[in-house]
Amino acid sequence: MIKFQSVSSSEFAGKFGQWSFSAQRSPVKVVNNKTGNVLGYFVSESEFEELQRARALAARSGPAWDVSEAIAVELDKPLPRLRPELDHLMEE
Repeated sequence: MIKFQSVSSSEFAGKFGQWSFSAQRSPVKVVNNKTGNVLGYFVSESEFEELQRARALAARSGPAWDVSEAIAVELDKPLPRLRPELDHLMEE
């Protein structure tokens, strides 16, 4: 579980440089001063890239019942034995 640092929007705006460095270690949650609503999260470039990779993978996933018949047939085929000389290790 990722720990978020929480900061008010006025504190974030007033000390943007400090919070941008802080976001390199963990995400910063920016909260509205008056309502307490979360306005957004400030994250490092690496965190953002990780999110983009996760989104790209999620777009290619779906429920099993949406798989075409041709793909289901391919998935039912056994995998080739890449290293048969190591099969004995699985028996122990």
